[in-house]
Parts: sequence; structure tokens; C-alpha cells
Amino acid sequence: MKIFKQILKPELIAAQIPGRLVIRAEVFLDNVAELEEANNHSVCFYQDKKYFKKLLSSKAGLVFVPADFDENILPEGNLFKVEIPYIYFMLLVQKWLELDQPQTAKKIAPNAMIAGDAEIAEDVELGSGVYIGSKVKIGKGSVLEANCVVRENTVIGENCHFFPNVTVYHDCVIGNDVILHSGVRIGADGFGYLLHDNKQFKLPQVGNVIIKDEVEIGANSCVDRATLGSTIIGKGTKLDNLVQVGHNCVIGENSILCAQVGLAGNTYIGDRVYLAGQVGTADHVTIGDDVMVGAQSGVAGNVAADTKVFGYPAREAGLTRRIMASEKYLPELVRYYRKEIKEKN
Repeated sequence: MKIFKQILKPELIAAQIPGRLVIRAEVFLDNVAELEEANNHSVCFYQDKKYFKKLLSSKAGLVFVPADFDENILPEGNLFKVEIPYIYFMLLVQKWLELDQPQTAKKIAPNAMIAGDAEIAEDVELGSGVYIGSKVKIGKGSVLEANCVVRENTVIGENCHFFPNVTVYHDCVIGNDVILHSGVRIGADGFGYLLHDNKQFKLPQVGNVIIKDEVEIGANSCVDRATLGSTIIGKGTKLDNLVQVGHNCVIGENSILCAQVGLAGNTYIGDRVYLAGQVGTADHVTIGDDVMVGAQSGVAGNVAADTKVFGYPAREAGLTRRIMASEKYLPELVRYYRKEIKEKN
């Protein structure tokens, strides 16, 4: 349960979010909660039929329900009928958080270290221990929390938010409205070595990282700089915690990379691609637009657009499921095979 300082009435919510109110009792709302923990001041949502029993027993003050929901099922409940309850409920949460945010003037901590030739726009907040290198540019409204490091020649756009202990190496370019969570590392050297005279020779990594607008990167994820050229993350793409993006990778727009995904160097990811947890790719692999890759899959070759793959190696998802279903018969088949061989001999 999340309790807010700002108290809302259903009518105010309806003025901000499209839908139709069904009000049976006056109510004041101060929290969002799951159906089973809700009280008379809670806002909840109901979308999946498997939670129907929880809906019937819920004490929620207001429930977001589908537009075609039969309101007679809850004759005493307050309902807000919307097209997609979960999405509109989360939109309410976002707006409510903004209402609760204290309107304080942004500031630069006295112990922040800023190079003399850095360009810091108006209304930028720099927390304690922040380091800003030479010729760095930071757009207006951006927030860098405690102990963030931004090295020389990096450009950061407007309204970005870096949580504590983010590091951005030199020469990187970050767009507007980018969120980097704690421990993110942008622009570390790509993993490039060449065996020469029985020693691993480190290849210079002289490219950079470009992160487009509205990207969000989860805690302790790393995006390596390119050997030459740029490692690129497209507009609106979201990376979960503990994601590794290798050198010279290119990720398209509005893609999702879940926790512990690892992209080897020069992987190309299209638009609206979903990589589930612990997916790994070989280097120089291309994954087309609108692809979905199941959890723990190993992608060793190119994947055509608009397909679903799964497994190791990753194959068409339906084929992989049939293979997995057949595996339980292998011991019996082996016994039969051995018996046949023994009888022939």
C-alpha cells in the first residue's frame, strides 16, 4: 500500500483520466493498494478474471474496472470504468506521485566538483560528491544524485535523472528524459583483446555510447563504449537491472531487455523487441523488429522479424516446446534401443 499526502476525490480523478464513474457513496482517497489489502480510502484496479473473488471481498473505495464490466456485480462499490484498467491505474499513480512531490528549488551541493569549462543549464540539481568533468554539458531540469561521475566531453540532455553512484565515461551522448538507476556504468571499455605473442593485447576502445530520449536503465547495468563508432540505445527502450550491453551494439526503439540479459559485441536489436531474463546473444547477431525471446535462451544466429523464439539454442518457440515435451520419453527410448541392439547381437 502506498499512502499519499494529497487526498483525492473520484471526480478529480475522472477529470484527469478518460473513463466513466459509477459512484454509490462519497469517498476520500489517500492510497493505492492491492485488492486484498485495500481499505475504504484505497484505489485499486481489476482486470484479470482470476482475481474476481478478491474483487468481491475488497473494501476499496474506488476500483478501476474494464469498460464493459457489469456494474451490478458490485451494487455498493464505487467503480471507474476505463478501457485498460492497469494502464490507467498506473497513470493515476504517476500523476499522484507528481502531486505529492515537494516543490523545492533545485540546488548544487557545496562539495560537488565541477570543471570550470563545464556548461550546467538552469534548474539542474547536483548532489553531494558529484563530479563533472571538463567540457561536460548538462541540460536544464536534470538531476544527478549523490556521487555521480560524468567524465569529460559528455553531453546530457534535459530532465534526466541519475540516481546515486552513476558513472558516465568520456565522450558519451545522453538524450532527454533519460533515467539511470544506481550503479549504472555508461561508456566503460568494450571487451576487446587479441592474442599476440601468447599475450592478450588490449585493443583501444575509442568509440562512445549514444543513449536516445526516454531510455531507462536499471540498477548495476553496463553499456560498453564502441571500439570504433557508437554503441546506441534507441528512444524509449528500457533495460532492467544487471543487463550487459557489449561494444558496438545497436538497440532499436521501445525494446525491453529484462534482468541479466547479456549482449555480445556488435549485436543488432530491432524495434519493440522483448528479451526475457538471462537471454544471451552471440556476437554479430541480428534480431529483427517485434521479436520475443524466451527466458534463458541462447541466440546464436539471426532471428527474423515478428517471431517468437525460445531455448538453447534459440528456436521457434512452438518447436522448442515440442522438443521439451518429448524429452521425458528419452529414457524409455534409450532402453528400447539398447534392448534392440542386444537382441541383434
